[in-house]
Amino acid sequence: MRVEGLTPLMARTLVSALPKVLPSFPISEAEAAAARPQPHAAQTPQPMPTVAMLVTLAAADPAIERRRKQAKQATEGLDVLETVHRELLAGTLDQGALQDLAEWAKSIETPDDPVLAEIMRDIDLRVRVELAKYDVEI
Repeated sequence: MRVEGLTPLMARTLVSALPKVLPSFPISEAEAAAARPQPHAAQTPQPMPTVAMLVTLAAADPAIERRRKQAKQATEGLDVLETVHRELLAGTLDQGALQDLAEWAKSIETPDDPVLAEIMRDIDLRVRVELAKYDVEI
């Protein structure tokens, strides 16, 4: 029996299903060869990276880790600045919050990434203005 208009993919799919359905169905060697997947020299199978592998690679990169640390430092500065503003609005500004802000300003490093460096400079300027309002020296 011959089926016309059958694509090679369809033929492979049908032939792979045949042993399960009709174990003794005779097929010619040419049809069997056409149904087998053909290896491509240009395509070599590549292992799929897992999420855990990608996370491990990202964590092992010192540049990524340094950038993450600098971004965390910027976030900490914003958090302390926000605490000072909340306390100021509530009328309960504590010298401890101002001291935390001054310590943050002393400990910051200038990032290598120009975008992150600009953000850090903006935060630092805002912190220094806030500290100057209350005559807190850095």
